[in-house]
Amino acid sequence: MNSVVYAITLVGALLGAETIPATQATPAAQTVPATPLVPAQLAKPATTAAPTTSVAPAAQKIPATTVDPDQVIPPEPVIIDEEIAKIIYDFPDYVPVPSWKGAITIQGSDTMAPTLTALAEAFNRLYPDVKFNIRGGGSDQAVQDLVAGTCDFASVSNDLTDAEVAQIKKNSGADVVEIKIASGAACVIVNADNPMTQITREQLNGVFAITHSMTKDPIFAWKELDPTSPIAEEWIALYVTDENSSTMKTFTDFAMPNERFTTSYFYREPTASSVVNACCAYKTAMGIGSFKHMQLRAKTLAVSADKGKTFVAPTKMNIYTGKYPMSRPLQLVAVLDKQGNLPPLLVDFARFALSETGQDEIHDEGYSPADPKKLPAFIVNAHAAAAAAVVHALPSAEPTPTPIVAP
Repeated sequence: MNSVVYAITLVGALLGAETIPATQATPAAQTVPATPLVPAQLAKPATTAAPTTSVAPAAQKIPATTVDPDQVIPPEPVIIDEEIAKIIYDFPDYVPVPSWKGAITIQGSDTMAPTLTALAEAFNRLYPDVKFNIRGGGSDQAVQDLVAGTCDFASVSNDLTDAEVAQIKKNSGADVVEIKIASGAACVIVNADNPMTQITREQLNGVFAITHSMTKDPIFAWKELDPTSPIAEEWIALYVTDENSSTMKTFTDFAMPNERFTTSYFYREPTASSVVNACCAYKTAMGIGSFKHMQLRAKTLAVSADKGKTFVAPTKMNIYTGKYPMSRPLQLVAVLDKQGNLPPLLVDFARFALSETGQDEIHDEGYSPADPKKLPAFIVNAHAAAAAAVVHALPSAEPTPTPIVAP
């Protein structure tokens, strides 16, 4: 926000700073203590087996609205939530350093790739000599690439389990740091004209799981969820993406752990956005997708994790607080060196993401912020060091620096 404009004006003063010399392309390595970065007390979700892949049946004729499911539908305009804005204001300002040169490779979550690209573009406006290589391919593959040393950050849309962290440490011989930069959610999506507004975990299990372990009978028709619905006699058409994606894993861990998807009226779409497109087009559709991809002709259902006692809608605030039961963290995962350090350029990109400026970018991409009160210790220290460098560099006779053009 406006604070970063002031920060950029201080770049010239930094050229003489002793903390980060301007003559070197990359500042000296910053010590990143391994222990505080991965707190042992943080609870990790239990590991669950990935659902067995099922074969989708032949295409069904489903009554459609006037919207073509293959048509790219403009996303809903970004709406500034005052509560979320107050949280973003609590993040530290990003104070630029004199210069950066180098490259950052990020591999992983397809959900996170567009947001990371937006962050990279904003970072490049300050440091055009930093090259980014951002690829999707899934969180699981990203962790393997991280251990192999073919990427700097693995972008992961979930918490790593204790077993996963232990395996990374064993294979890489180094400690691991998880940096939460935002919060997202897996959502149950229906057509905007569908009168249904909420659903329980047990109902989701009956609708999606072929073995429906939480219900006596499977649920096929809309009348089994809402007898008064105008589409009560129609069967529910299910739309999902790759079962190995983080979005689908979040859903299956919640609603159908260790169970296979049904094969009745079941369609696997190539992308999360195409799931939402199908829900926009078909009145009988129910899909599982990311909160980020929501559109005007679709809506999300409130979900109950306590057998219908309470229902929680996937609002940005409920996702931020974790109250919504299918909330999930969006993280950058890195392997530290033998001394427990992260390369300075990677530290500074993470600092940028966890600043007011970076969180603005993340909000504009449709995600909820991280928690400004729970920043990793090394990020807090990096923000403090950058701010101290500015104060140290300011001439005492000129408390207000002259604005200059940012690099």
